[in-house]
Amino acid sequence: MLHRSATSFLLLLLSATTFSHGVSLTTHALWQPQPPAGSNTASCIGKERDALLAFKQGITSDPEGDLASWNEDQEDCCRWRGVQCSNATGHVLKLRLRNKHADPYGNPITPLVGQISQSLLALERLEYLDLSSNHLEGTTGRIPEFLGSLKNLKYLNLSGNMFSDKVPSQLGNLSNLQYLDLSGT
Repeated sequence: MLHRSATSFLLLLLSATTFSHGVSLTTHALWQPQPPAGSNTASCIGKERDALLAFKQGITSDPEGDLASWNEDQEDCCRWRGVQCSNATGHVLKLRLRNKHADPYGNPITPLVGQISQSLLALERLEYLDLSSNHLEGTTGRIPEFLGSLKNLKYLNLSGNMFSDKVPSQLGNLSNLQYLDLSGT
């Protein structure tokens, strides 16, 4: 009987630990590093590359140079910083542009500043979008309604940005969404 109680306690403890750290576990599981150069992988889709370049045009400040690799000379957007593609198809699956630098109060120190471009709609297979802890906004200062049209999105983190007003109802269209963080917006 004692053995069963100890086992139950350990399972409960493991569940509680997993739940309390679920965000970091989920983030780690969803974000995998790029395969090494020279491996057999598909190249970036042209219209998705153009969409990312259009997104970059909406960024007015990039103090850390996060988007420095995003340029016309680098043809394969799958090798750009913060971009991960399907090895089989070349479609952009993940866009991770989270600002990692904050002051002791959690305020972003070197954020991307600008607008979130509707060009992201061309990333039809996008599953993971993390633009957290930046100073980004929609064209009206709100969370962009068009994000609700990214039907394959499973992970959306817009926390710590400069949004105002209500959460758009269009985000309710994200039927595959498993993680949503809009805190501090």
